[in-house]
Amino acid sequence: MRRTLLPFTISACLAVGLASCAAPVRAIPADRPADFSMLVTVFPSDAAETASWLRPARYAVEPDGYLRAETGAGVAKPGFPPIARRLEPSQIDRLYTLAQQLRDEDGTIVPGVEIYKPPAGERVALLEIDAAGHDVATVHNLGNGTPAAPLIQELAHLAWLDR
Repeated sequence: MRRTLLPFTISACLAVGLASCAAPVRAIPADRPADFSMLVTVFPSDAAETASWLRPARYAVEPDGYLRAETGAGVAKPGFPPIARRLEPSQIDRLYTLAQQLRDEDGTIVPGVEIYKPPAGERVALLEIDAAGHDVATVHNLGNGTPAAPLIQELAHLAWLDR
């Protein structure tokens, strides 16, 4: 009897474990929660960049309203950018709306930002959102007509990096 239950028990445990891994990703709330934070990394590519918002950059929006920003090829390395300025609540609301739209429209969920490696030679951005205790990371292609453009352009503008 013991031998016949063991395969069943193992199968049941695996099914429960796999079902929990396959749970759908929750949408972020419609209204910006107080704990909203975001990190956007525009990875360097081999392509010649003409638009300022396509330059390699990292932008971080903190729950307390600070915007951090840096540019250059080094943004692909782990780190946190310096403070650029403090944003008004209306500016954070706008960024939240743009991030939410982008999260809902485009992007591929990545398992973790620490293990993500951008494809060689492609223009991509990694968007990490933490809101209402839920975090998600998505990667977005920055080809022509990308839905990521409004968010990245707004971040570059707010960080005075759009010149």
